[in-house]
Amino acid sequence: MRRFPPIQWLRRHPLAADCILAFVLAVIGILALWPGSSHVTDAADPNAFAAVLSIGATAPLALRRLHPIAVLAAIAPSQLILDFLSFNSAGWLPLFIAVYTVAAHTNGHQRANTVKVFAVGLIPVLIGGLVHSKLHIGELISSIVFVIGTFILGDNLQRRRRQVAEAAERASIATHQRDLLARQQVQDERARIARELHDVVAHSVSLMIIQAGAARRSITAAPLQAETALRDLEATGRHAMDELRRVLGVLRTGEPEGSELAPQPTLSSIRNLVDDDPSLHVELTESGNPPDDVPSSVGLSLYRVVQEALTNVRKHAGQAKHVAVHISYEPHQVSVQITDDGRGASVAVNQGGHGLVGMRERMALCGGSVTVGPRQGGGWQVRASAPLTMATSSRGSE
Repeated sequence: MRRFPPIQWLRRHPLAADCILAFVLAVIGILALWPGSSHVTDAADPNAFAAVLSIGATAPLALRRLHPIAVLAAIAPSQLILDFLSFNSAGWLPLFIAVYTVAAHTNGHQRANTVKVFAVGLIPVLIGGLVHSKLHIGELISSIVFVIGTFILGDNLQRRRRQVAEAAERASIATHQRDLLARQQVQDERARIARELHDVVAHSVSLMIIQAGAARRSITAAPLQAETALRDLEATGRHAMDELRRVLGVLRTGEPEGSELAPQPTLSSIRNLVDDDPSLHVELTESGNPPDDVPSSVGLSLYRVVQEALTNVRKHAGQAKHVAVHISYEPHQVSVQITDDGRGASVAVNQGGHGLVGMRERMALCGGSVTVGPRQGGGWQVRASAPLTMATSSRGSE
């Protein structure tokens, strides 16, 4: 519920609010002393002493949150003396506020001691008032009920505040523990992947060394045997690369290993990726002459970059009206650029997330790079590029 600005100001400045309350009640108490301000006909005539008592029964409320017990100790005697001397007053409202403050803003030990002292000091006074006909039994009972009810209300409010604070603390601790657990799980998974990569690469490289040595020794005396060894060397290298892609694919996507049996996406698969979600209108454009054979690692990396960028648009860009994907083919490299006109600042908060870190790591594996940031005119921009020279040289050496 939206609060008015004065109420918001008073909530931010409790001391000022208490001073205003004390001033208003003090004015009411002073005005109540004069004849004609009350329906009580046998009230005593006001004097300076009555004015001092009236101020003493209201003005201390200005410090009620800072010194609640002292405020109650000042207000209670002043209010009782006003009643016993038959002066008109603003009523017991200041006393009720002081009792409520003690219950709401002191700890359990302080409240218990205050109740004991207040009861021990008040009971003889009330009995004396009944004996001398200064108080009526009905007024006494109603006043006691109101005081007890006010104290219970303040005590319940303090319990409620304590419960809310404890719930917030528990939620903060739970969030911190969940983050620690997630971070530990990520570290454990990375360690497992590192061990698996080590086993795969170490085994394959050992075989390749053996096969390369056999080919070197037999290349002059037995060319056919050397050719067979080189073919085995090539097959072992290809198998190692397939295993490396499979393990990295599991690490990046989190999918089960069986999903790697499907063909890996290529650069041409971006068209299907753009058309896959009709709820997000994406404009795809291309420039330059596509090469005859884009390396699979480059195509897969650029595809994943586009996939992650479009996912971020759906999650963080809000109501983006225009999303564009541009593929640029150059003689020695290929690049993709994804732009949107959504809330770029929201995505900026997530630059350290796994998705954008994964983009950079994936492009680094194929010798490329990626830049992420806000674009001019609003929105967000992701640009990734990868060289084609590594693939060209490898094809030429086959």
